[in-house]
Amino acid sequence: MVTPCTGVILAGGLNKRFDGQNKACIRIGGKRIIDRLLEVYAGLFDQIVIVTNDPAAYMDVDALIVSDHYPVRSSLNGLHAGLFAAGHEYAFFTACDTPFIQGALIQLVIDRIERNTDIVVPTTSAGFEPMFAVYKKTCLPVMARQLERDRLKIQGLFSKMRVNTIAEADLRQADAALISFFNVNTPQELITAEALDKARN
Repeated sequence: MVTPCTGVILAGGLNKRFDGQNKACIRIGGKRIIDRLLEVYAGLFDQIVIVTNDPAAYMDVDALIVSDHYPVRSSLNGLHAGLFAAGHEYAFFTACDTPFIQGALIQLVIDRIERNTDIVVPTTSAGFEPMFAVYKKTCLPVMARQLERDRLKIQGLFSKMRVNTIAEADLRQADAALISFFNVNTPQELITAEALDKARN
């Protein structure tokens, strides 16, 4: 890996659609989603950070566990906490409910870091994928200002920072089905994930 980068997993959601069950600990094919993520991350990053407000759930995990700095529920808050804790200038982020992330796609995102880049974010026909992206520590002051002003949209950063986007056609070279972006938000999506896992194995 040319540019040293910390790998961050965001695990701070409320999990309302799973009756409060921690999505990171849901098993697909007998394996917890968090363990699937860690297996991929271990081959790419020399530092792994998990952002969570339930540290006790990850006592068996070999990672730096940190919590949000601001008293608001927001993915931006998680990005800020993870980036603040990162030991490297850059950090790659994904959410804890993405069971099929592909190392090749993560590497593609990291490889698009350039000297003057603050953010590297994939784009698809659905729009930006800000939860599968790289952020530089230069983003921290802007993130903090947004959080302090209750402006919680991640994309609010993009007009203020230097952003490299990655087109869908390039993304599909590394992950043809873009399965890395599949997340488990609902019980129905869990059923779909189980079917996908069986089809892949």
